[in-house]
Amino acid sequence: MSNRKIKIESRNDQFTSIIKSEITLEIPADENDFLVKEMHTHGYNVLDLMDSCDYIDVFFLLYNGDLPTVEQKLLLSKLSIFLINLGPRHTSARAAANAGIGRTDVNHIVPIAVMGMSGEYNGSKEVEQSMRYLTKHFTQSAEQAINDCLANEQEQSAQVEAERIIAPGFGTDHGGQSPLLNEVKNKLLTISPEQGYLQWANNFVNAMPQNTKCGWRLAGLVAPIFLDLNFEPRMGAGLFQMLSCPGAFAHGIQFSNKPLTDMPFLKDEDYDIINS
Repeated sequence: MSNRKIKIESRNDQFTSIIKSEITLEIPADENDFLVKEMHTHGYNVLDLMDSCDYIDVFFLLYNGDLPTVEQKLLLSKLSIFLINLGPRHTSARAAANAGIGRTDVNHIVPIAVMGMSGEYNGSKEVEQSMRYLTKHFTQSAEQAINDCLANEQEQSAQVEAERIIAPGFGTDHGGQSPLLNEVKNKLLTISPEQGYLQWANNFVNAMPQNTKCGWRLAGLVAPIFLDLNFEPRMGAGLFQMLSCPGAFAHGIQFSNKPLTDMPFLKDEDYDIINS
């Protein structure tokens, strides 16, 4: 053990005595400061929001500081409907289903699902990375961007066998392209800004040589829409998790009262046994 002495000095930092929120204003009750009489979100009284707005309005308000325009609300609504259930194939749903059928306390299914969607492969981290890529290259022509990607293409740690990632959010998915994802893109493209990030991303995909067999990945579709809605890249991961979590939880709770045999289980011959 080292006998070196560590000298600790006070920095004399002055800490605030109360939490200062730029989002929420709470008016305390007259008789008890710990009870709330009024609450305002970015200046809007919550009671007024309950009367005049829906969930999408307030979701947008919470992260953007103002209510959405008609166009922004429509775009976020369509995206939310698509993301609310990514299906049983998605990692988050599989994680939630395994937790449910394993009799995990239902209080833990949502956190497990969120952890299952937090990776760099079709997860929230890829959404954030894709948003950062798009903001960095948005002023560049899509054609030049794809040429640069192909020239500098490297193996990425997040790739799985037989996958090719051209840029975060763009490449192959399970060795091919999802027809549904392309249809969703076409629907969202009609209501997105004409010179926005989704349009740039579409030009980027169209500029890919056909022999690459690359195109849209889930994150590559979600990321430009978040940017078109004025969400910052550092918000992307969390927003994706919140919008995608309901479907994952639904799959988890569905399996919470099913027998263990309703979940596929690898046969003995599918294991690689290594003798040490």
